[in-house]
Amino acid sequence: MSIITEVGLQNFSFDVDSVSYRALKKPVDQTISINGQSGSNGYVGTSGSAGYCGSNGNNGGDGSNGSDGGNGCPGTDSQNALIWLNGTVEDLIMQVKTFNNLNYNFKLAKSNGIILMKANGGNGGNGGSGGSGGNGGHGGDGHDGCNGSNGCDASAEGASGGDGGHGGCGGDGGHGGNGGRGGYGGDGGNAGAGGHVQVQSADPRLFMLIEMDCRAGKKGQGGSGGSGGSRGIGGSGGCGGRGGRGGCGGPGGANGIDGSHGCDGVRGTDGCAGNDGHNGRDGLAANSGSIQYAVVDIHGNIIETGSDKYHVSVYSYTIADENNDGIYEPNSIFFITNVKWINNGAMTLPSGSILSFPSTEYITTDMNDISILQGNTVNQVVIDPHQFQCHLHDSYSVSINEPYIKRINITSEVKLLNRLFTGSKVSTTLTCQYPIQITKIEIPTYLGPGEQSSVIISFKNISTRVYGECLNSAGSIEFILSTHSLLKISPANDHQYIYEIKSDGFGYYKINEEIFPQSTKRIKFEIKLDENSSQQYFEHLFWEIDLLLRNKLIEKRQNTIRIVPTFQPNIHTDVLLVTNSKVGRIEFLAYQNLFQLFKYSSQTWDIERYGVFHNPEIKWLNTTDLIIFIYLNPESTFNMIQSQLFLQHMKSSEKSAFISIGSGLSDEFDFALFDYNNLQFLNTEDQMKSESTNYLWNTFGFTQPNQQQLIDKANKFRINYEKQDDQQYLYQVVFDNTANTDSTSCMKVVYGAKYIYKSTLDCQVGNRLIMVPTNNKNPLLTSSNLPFTIQTELNTTQQRSRIIENEIDLNSHFGRLLCAILFYQGFEKSYLIISEQDELSTCIFSTGSHKFNYNQILISLAMSIIERDYDRQILQFPSSRKLIHQTENIIHREDKTNYGMSENDWFYLLIQSLYEYIDSKFWSSFPWCGCTMKAKQRHELQELLNDLLSLTTVNISKNKAIYQQLSILRLQKLANLKFPAADYRQISARPIHEIQTWQREQQMKRISPSTDEIEKY
Repeated sequence: MSIITEVGLQNFSFDVDSVSYRALKKPVDQTISINGQSGSNGYVGTSGSAGYCGSNGNNGGDGSNGSDGGNGCPGTDSQNALIWLNGTVEDLIMQVKTFNNLNYNFKLAKSNGIILMKANGGNGGNGGSGGSGGNGGHGGDGHDGCNGSNGCDASAEGASGGDGGHGGCGGDGGHGGNGGRGGYGGDGGNAGAGGHVQVQSADPRLFMLIEMDCRAGKKGQGGSGGSGGSRGIGGSGGCGGRGGRGGCGGPGGANGIDGSHGCDGVRGTDGCAGNDGHNGRDGLAANSGSIQYAVVDIHGNIIETGSDKYHVSVYSYTIADENNDGIYEPNSIFFITNVKWINNGAMTLPSGSILSFPSTEYITTDMNDISILQGNTVNQVVIDPHQFQCHLHDSYSVSINEPYIKRINITSEVKLLNRLFTGSKVSTTLTCQYPIQITKIEIPTYLGPGEQSSVIISFKNISTRVYGECLNSAGSIEFILSTHSLLKISPANDHQYIYEIKSDGFGYYKINEEIFPQSTKRIKFEIKLDENSSQQYFEHLFWEIDLLLRNKLIEKRQNTIRIVPTFQPNIHTDVLLVTNSKVGRIEFLAYQNLFQLFKYSSQTWDIERYGVFHNPEIKWLNTTDLIIFIYLNPESTFNMIQSQLFLQHMKSSEKSAFISIGSGLSDEFDFALFDYNNLQFLNTEDQMKSESTNYLWNTFGFTQPNQQQLIDKANKFRINYEKQDDQQYLYQVVFDNTANTDSTSCMKVVYGAKYIYKSTLDCQVGNRLIMVPTNNKNPLLTSSNLPFTIQTELNTTQQRSRIIENEIDLNSHFGRLLCAILFYQGFEKSYLIISEQDELSTCIFSTGSHKFNYNQILISLAMSIIERDYDRQILQFPSSRKLIHQTENIIHREDKTNYGMSENDWFYLLIQSLYEYIDSKFWSSFPWCGCTMKAKQRHELQELLNDLLSLTTVNISKNKAIYQQLSILRLQKLANLKFPAADYRQISARPIHEIQTWQREQQMKRISPSTDEIEKY
C-alpha cells in the first residue's frame, strides 16, 4: 500500500516588503550596505525651576515652565544601485554601481549563505521629551494676632475693675504659587526611503546567491510632553490673639470684663497645577524602494525582469515499499516516485536545480540518487519521472516485550547552487515496523511442582500480503519457546498445534499455513514444572519467546514464572505465611531462617495463586496457629480476608494469632473488630440516652461544628463504656454527621443517629493481633537489614551451624517481625530460648547506639506487657497477672529459690525494671490516698512487684543506678509494634459514611470474579 503525501502550496507575495522580509530569513554569508543614515534623537528638555515659598503671609512664587524637547532628525534615503553578477558560485564577481563603482569577489562554493544587499532608508530620530514644569511655591503662614492688655485693678471701695483689651486678629496665609507648564515634546524625524536596486546577470542561476532588503526606514516617534508642575499649597492663617484679663474691682466693686479673643487669619488658596506639555508629532513615513531581477543577453539587452526571482515548491509525491505489503520494515528498501513540483516564483526557473531526498539518522539514500530539473516557466506544474530509492536502517537491537515500532521522517528538498528553495521541504512520517506482531501472550505467572499449563501466543499479520507457508508468501514465520531447565516443554497434545522439541529443549513452532492480511492467529505450547522444583520454592524461572520472520529474530517476549507451593488443607502447621507476587526466593528463605530460629513448621498461602484469603474451594481455618500476612497494598490488603474468618481464627484457640507486616494502619482492622453489619444499640437504655442528648451540638448562633469537633464529641461518648468493662474491650462510636435542618435551632444543631460498638475481641485475644510497621512501602524482609546472608544459587543446600551472623537490628523488618513473634509466644515460651540454649539466647540486638542481650530483650517484652495494661487504664492488670503466673511456672519448673542474686540475671532485671516503672508513676498518681485511677493502678503495680519478690529468697533492693538504662527496655516501643485490639486509643469514632462505603466494597467483592492467574501481554 503506497503512501501519497500532499501539501498545500505556499502563496508568495512579490511586493518589495514581502520579498525583503523573506530575504532576512535566509542564512547570510556576506552583507553589503547602501542604507541611508538614521536621524539622531532630539534632546530632552530641561525641567523648570520651583517657585519660592512665601513668608509671613506672603504669596508663594510660580514655578517656571519646562523647556521643549528637541526635534528628531530625519533619516536619509538609501542609495540606489545597479548590480551586475558574473562568474560562478566558486568565483562570483559582483559589480555595484551607485555614486561610485564598487567591485566584489566572493568564494561561495563551500557556503550555503547568500549575499544580502541592504538598501534600507534611514530611521527617523525620535523627538526629545519635554522638560517638567517647576512646582509652585507654598504660601507663607499668617502671623499670630497680639494678646489684649489686662484691665486695671480698682482700689477704691465700690469701684469696678477695668475691662481687658481685645486680642488682635491673626494674619491671613499667603496664596500658593502656580505650577509651571511642562515643555512640549519634540517632533519625530521623517523616515528615509528605501533604495531602488536592479540585479542583472546573463546567468539567472546566480540570482540564487543574492537577496535584497529595500524597505523604508522607520519614522521617528514624537517626544512625550513634560508633566506640569504641582500646585503650591496656601499658607495657614495666623491664630487670633488672646483677650486681656479684666481687672479686679475695689472692695464691693465689680471685676472688669475679660477681653474677647481675636479672630484667626484666613488660609491662603492653593495655586493651580501646571499644564502638561503637548506630545511631539511622529515623523512621516517613507516609501520602500524597489527590487528587480533582470536577465540580459550577451549584449546587455534585458530579456526578462521580475520583482522577485523564481521559487520551487514540492507539493506531492508517492512512497511505496519494496515488496508491496504496505509495511516499511527495518533493513528494507522503499521507493519515492511522482514528485510534483511547481515554479511559483516571479521569473522563469533556469535549468540545473537538484531534487533529492537526503539521508537521515534512520534512512540512507545514495548521494547520486538525484534528479536535475529542467527550466520551468512561472506556475507550470511538473511531475518528475525519476524514482528515488531509500534504505531503512536495520534495528540496532531486538525489541523486548513489545513490537518494534519507530516513527521516522523522510523529507524532499530542491537546491540550486547549493541554496535551498524553502518551499521544497516536504516531510512524510513513516512507521517502521515488521508485518508480523505478537498481540498477546497467555502464560501463567506461577506454577506448583508437577503442574502443567498452556502457553498461548496470539499474533497478527498487519500487512496487505499473505505470510506463512504458501506459494506467494511474503516470508516464513517461526516461534521459539525457551525456558529454564525446571520448566519443561511438553509434547503437543492437540493435533491443531504442532511444534518440534529439539535437543536443546526448546520448542520450535513453524507456521505451515497461510496467514492472510489483517488476520490474527493463535498457537499453543504445553509446559510443565519439574516435580523436584519444590526445593526452589518462590524462585523466578525465566521464559523467552522469539518471533522469527524469514529466519530473522524480530521480536522477543520474556518474563518469569514463580514456583508457588500449593496449600495443603489436611495438615496443621505452626505458621501460615500469606505471600504475594512480590515474594521471591530470597524473601522466602529469609522467612524460613526466621521460622527455623523458633523451630516452627510452616506452609504458605499465595494471594496470587488463590486470589483472596477466603477461597471458597480451599479452607485454611484450623490448619495453623499463627498467620503472618505480608501486607502489599493494593494487591493484598485486609479486604482480602473476610472478617468472620479472621474472628473465627482468632477465637479458635489460645495460640491463634495474626501478625501483619507492612504499611497498613491500625484502624484497618476495625472492620473485623467491630460488627458494622449490625447497626444497632447495645441496649434500650443506651438508645434512649442517645436520643435525648447525644444528637445535639450546643452552640451560640447557627455555627456548625467541623468534622474533628464531631469526632471528639463522639469519642467522649464511648469512654464510659470502656470503664464499665475495666478497659477489657474497645468501644467505638459511629455517628451520622448529616445535620437535621428541620430540628436545628439557634442554640443547637441536631444530627442523625449515633451507634456504639463493642469490639469482638477482648484485650487478651487482642494481644495476639500484632502489626509490624515497615520503614517504607516495601514490606519485604529483604528490603532492610538482614542479620545473615542468603545463598541464592539453585540446587544449593544451605548448611551452616548458625543462622544469625550479625547483630539483629530492631528497626529492620526482620528484627521487628522477630519481636512480634516473641510477643505472640508470650514470656514463658520466649524464656525457653534461654533454658534450652537456643541460638537466639546468644544474639545481640541493636537499635541506634543501644545494644541488648537476649535477657534484656526478654525483660523488654515483660515490661511492654505491663505498660500496655497501665496505658489502657485497666485496674485488674490481666495480662500482667498472666505474666506473673508464667514467671512463677518458670521458677517452680527450674526448682530454684535464689533468683536475682546476679545483676545480670533476668529475674533481677525484671524486679529492678518494675521498681523503676513504679517510681516513674509517683507524681502522676497524686494524691496517693488511692482515690484516683492512677493511684489505684500504682497500687496494683506494687502488688505485682510484691508477688514477684515472694518468688525468691534473695532480698532484692532498689538499684537506682541502673534506672536510666532500664527505662528504655520496652520491646513494643523498641520494635515500633502496634496492637490494634489491645493498645490504648485516644480516638475511636467514625462517621457513618465510611462504614457504608466499606459495606458497598464488600458487596462488590462478593460478586466480582477471582483474580486471573494468567499473565497477558
